[in-house]
Amino acid sequence: MNQASNDTGDSLRIAQKAAVLAAGVGLCCWWSIAFTRGPDGVSTLWAASGLLCGVLLTSPRRCWPAYVGGAFAASVFVNLLNGAGPFLATALSVANVLDASLVSLAVSRYVGDVTDQIHIRRTARIAMASTLVACALSALLAATVLASAREGEFVLLFRSWYLSHVLGMLVFANLVVIAHADGWHTLVTPGRRVELALTIVLLAATCLAIFAPGGYSVTFPVYPVLLLAVFRHGRIGALVGVAIVAMIATTATVTGNGPFMRIPIAGAVDRMLLLQLFIVTTCLLALPVAIVLTERRMLTRRLAEREHQYRMLSDYSHDLVIRFDADGVRRYISPSVTEMLGWTREDLENPRWDIVHPEDIDRLLKALAELRADGSVSTVQYRVRHKEGHYITIEAHARLVPGQHPGDPPDIIYSGRDVTRRIEAEQALERNQRRLRAITDNLPAFVIHVDTREKYTFANAYTGRVLDVDIETMIGRTVREVMGEKVYAEIKPHMDAAFRGETVTFEIERDFQGRHHHYQSTYVPDVDASGVVQGFYAVTFDISQLKLAERELERLARYDSLTGLANRLHFKERVELAILRHQRSSRPIALLYLDIDHFKQINDSFGHAAGDTVLCEFAQRLGESVRATDFAARLGGDEFVVLIEDIEESDAAETVARKLIARMRECVGPNGQALSVTTSIGIAFCRRTVASPDALMQIADTALYEAKAAGRNTYRMAG
Repeated sequence: MNQASNDTGDSLRIAQKAAVLAAGVGLCCWWSIAFTRGPDGVSTLWAASGLLCGVLLTSPRRCWPAYVGGAFAASVFVNLLNGAGPFLATALSVANVLDASLVSLAVSRYVGDVTDQIHIRRTARIAMASTLVACALSALLAATVLASAREGEFVLLFRSWYLSHVLGMLVFANLVVIAHADGWHTLVTPGRRVELALTIVLLAATCLAIFAPGGYSVTFPVYPVLLLAVFRHGRIGALVGVAIVAMIATTATVTGNGPFMRIPIAGAVDRMLLLQLFIVTTCLLALPVAIVLTERRMLTRRLAEREHQYRMLSDYSHDLVIRFDADGVRRYISPSVTEMLGWTREDLENPRWDIVHPEDIDRLLKALAELRADGSVSTVQYRVRHKEGHYITIEAHARLVPGQHPGDPPDIIYSGRDVTRRIEAEQALERNQRRLRAITDNLPAFVIHVDTREKYTFANAYTGRVLDVDIETMIGRTVREVMGEKVYAEIKPHMDAAFRGETVTFEIERDFQGRHHHYQSTYVPDVDASGVVQGFYAVTFDISQLKLAERELERLARYDSLTGLANRLHFKERVELAILRHQRSSRPIALLYLDIDHFKQINDSFGHAAGDTVLCEFAQRLGESVRATDFAARLGGDEFVVLIEDIEESDAAETVARKLIARMRECVGPNGQALSVTTSIGIAFCRRTVASPDALMQIADTALYEAKAAGRNTYRMAG
């Protein structure tokens, strides 16, 4: 609701301003047609376009359509009142608003704020160029329409229209812009209004005296008064003065008065041309001078503001600022000297080498000598005694500046900052860095830092020792360059994760120095205080021995230490998977359950060492008798099993059983003795689904019992 009310109010204000502008444009059109029309029927000075252009340049873009529309309607109305037909009035009104619109568009695009006086020359150049082009286009349109209506010759119409619109732009557009920039109140500001009014009255009186009936035959007396207005009142004086001169000269000449009308050899058209050239000359005399004066005032004002700012900065800065001449006499000492050193400015008006640390005097004198010799900026650190007796460290920046008077040797401006705490912090940081370096260099691990460009910025000494490289050669090189394409491709995903802010740990295998190594790396993101990742730290340990130990532990946990066959745990895992595959595919499965006949007697008669030899020989022959895809294991004691998959008939299991029985008939010779060892085998062959490993083992155990009951050294099958 409030937004709608605001929009309605804004639209109403724009409409009101457009109506006021339309009235002003209509009045200007009426004055130009009634009082400045030349013998060719074209006004000598067209003020309406300048007024419209000035208003557009000082108004928001959203107001332009309403303003241009109001000016167009006012121009059509005045032309119709002066006898022009509807078509001619419309065409001339289009030409009247065309140049103002084009100039406004060009200046607003390439300049922006035309009231900004900092770039006044650039603004003037762009405005002049766009005015010349835009007025040429509007003159071309108007001259074509007027010539078609048999209102005069095309060339004369073009020239008159062009000059009148250019002059209107130069005078009245600038007048509106300058008045908007300086404020319309400039014309009535107490203290200036009387002087400005008197100057304008004097200028108007001079101009009237020249252009009055029976007046002077020369025009130059108007220029001194105009320049007085320019020098005293700047741009507003120049624009108001030029406008007064142009309006008086134009009105007088059109009504048959003035010096141009007293030239007997000139025709009426030529007199109008001389009038326009006079107005152009007046503009070229007043406006550049006003621009230069404005720039000078701006520079003077900016210089004063900067001087005030610098004075404020030096007076209220915590840094010590001193200016001294070639003899060391201080021309300026900032108040911060008391806060920093405890001394007053009066205490340091003359050189005080007694408060400089004796060890730093020579270095300070050398820096001053080099500064005076080559003129470059000098930076030096030295210690100064505080009034309380302790020393502080000052970091000073000094440079040469021109002397106080022309011909004097250059002075020195010195800016000093108390860096005592910074030096102490840097020393503490350096100590910490040495400790950290000692720790990281002696860690049995690769410790590195990589930035976001994937370049090494740090590497500890262990890295150099193991890789047999100078770590300085690594710094600044990329990971790809140092590690090679193969390793880089392997670790690149982990690097990307670290750059995303993730901590990652991974393992990598690599052949290095003739050995196969296992490495474990942890990448920790390097995140600054604002949360931005600056790179990552990498800590890499060689875990090859750990991997060997893990493998050995795994082997001990899953394989029989005596025979090398899989143990009961490994068998249990394998048979469970086999049962699952059997249940899914419904393919037959077989399990051979074996034990050594009369093994207890062998242990009792020949000792456990002989028994172990028999077990190892049995396990070896068992492994040699089964297929590569079969799985053999020792469950404990003299109990062995063979798991057979991928069979279609029971013949495969029986073949393995017969082969084992035949192979075991060969004597075993522990301790030089020849023993005859036999085995009994129970075969569980199942075509139908087996419920569990225990069920399969139960079937095989039943078959083994039958083999033993049959006299041993044989096999039996159950299913």
